[in-house]
Amino acid sequence: MRLLNLLLFSICLISISSLSNPVQGEEIRWQTNLKQAAKQAKAEDKAMLIQIGASWCGFCHKMERETFKDAKVVKHINSCFVPIHVDADESTELVEAIGVSGLPMTVIITPQLKIVKKISGYVAAHEMEGHLNKICVAKHEQPVPARSRPAIQKISRKQVAPEFAFKGVCLVSMLDDQLIVKGESKFHTEYNGRKVCFSSAGHKKQFDSDPDRYWPAFEGNCRVSRMEKNQAVEGNPQAGGVYSEKLVFFTSAENRERFSSNPSMYILQP
Repeated sequence: MRLLNLLLFSICLISISSLSNPVQGEEIRWQTNLKQAAKQAKAEDKAMLIQIGASWCGFCHKMERETFKDAKVVKHINSCFVPIHVDADESTELVEAIGVSGLPMTVIITPQLKIVKKISGYVAAHEMEGHLNKICVAKHEQPVPARSRPAIQKISRKQVAPEFAFKGVCLVSMLDDQLIVKGESKFHTEYNGRKVCFSSAGHKKQFDSDPDRYWPAFEGNCRVSRMEKNQAVEGNPQAGGVYSEKLVFFTSAENRERFSSNPSMYILQP
């Protein structure tokens, strides 16, 4: 309650100085007024991405020069978030309310002013993109009207090997080719502490070039089981599909259909 009150107080009183410099081409559309940004976030049903730094913080400027100039990061932030820059020295009450322990810090806050992610310290572009991918699927998908919401894509099935993560399916084939195919043990890699295999050397190369794109949402766990039964259960790729360009796995086809009928109910909850 104290955090919510402080955030509301900050939104009413604080104007935020932008720390970014003009760049050529597309750039992050940083907001300079927190109250206006909060109204926009609520109107567009987008979360706020608050980047907290300071003029004396070397790693803050490094993120400005590198991470926030990366084309993928720029596009992702502009499309999914309302981005805001905060100078920690000028916004002490907001910094206290958020609980900043070090700079730089990236904070994701819902339109209802609930903190869902705090990323402390310098974050390289590829790491930031990984964070944003996971957060976007879980927190920032805008609800689609019930009549126009596309059904989750079902995928044709072939026999897969069980000895690797995700029952040995080739994640690249599943996402790019819309096929569940058996991975070959000779084409494998390790990511996030898990071993995954692929149907060809080309598919492995594709995964290695952008692993976060192919990594399943919710770490491959069934979101329906998590929300309805409070159970962390690994999903079955053969009961999976694609939602918002991310793989999602479920424990059963029934759970897949439950998710498909109202995805916002499952992805917008913490």
